[in-house]
Amino acid sequence: MKPRTAPAAARPTEPRLGPLVLERKPALAALVTERIRDAIMFGELSLGEPVSEDRLATMLGVSRTPVREALSALQLQGLIVIQPQRGSFVFQPTEEDVVQLCEMRSLLELGALKLAQTRRHAATLAQLQAAEDDMETAEAADDDHAAAKADAAFHEALFANCGNRFLVQSYALVSGPIGAIRYFARKAQGARKSPAREHRAIIKAFAKSDLTTATSVLSTHIADMRTRFRDAVRAVEASRL
Repeated sequence: MKPRTAPAAARPTEPRLGPLVLERKPALAALVTERIRDAIMFGELSLGEPVSEDRLATMLGVSRTPVREALSALQLQGLIVIQPQRGSFVFQPTEEDVVQLCEMRSLLELGALKLAQTRRHAATLAQLQAAEDDMETAEAADDDHAAAKADAAFHEALFANCGNRFLVQSYALVSGPIGAIRYFARKAQGARKSPAREHRAIIKAFAKSDLTTATSVLSTHIADMRTRFRDAVRAVEASRL
């Protein structure tokens, strides 16, 4: 006869994670976020400009709730500064901010260029050329808005073809402020010709798979954003005198 074994001690009930109750966020907030982001990146809302939830809601034909959510999201992207008791403002970069953004751009864009050259050379080249053609057409028509969008598309082509989603996500964190500063700098006297010239030099080197020249020109192009920003600030200050 087998010996009777003692019953196993009852294990204490372990707490279990209950199911999350997820509420689907309305797409409206995302649409409002993207619309305000574009307005900041392409000059409809100026750097440092105060933004009112009521005014934005009226202009966009929505309630204040999606606008409030949008401003909070844009704060995380560095495009909106929310000051308690004062309100919300479009970010106003200092020269040091621009220096640091240029450093970040160099790390990201030079890496993306090298990967795009290796992984999707033909597609990247076609997109770079198309963006540059669009930019030059827009500049000839004195259309700053379209030119700025094409300028942004030129740089985004590198990330669209780099084949590294983490690099793409990293660029998305800073592309908003970079675009807004780029547009602001475009208003500086004589700033329009330099980007196009540098873009063409990058395309020429990229087409030949000359990474040394392409990265050198892109590096200089990125660094020049500091000078263009400084010129734009001086031009705005002079216009106020």
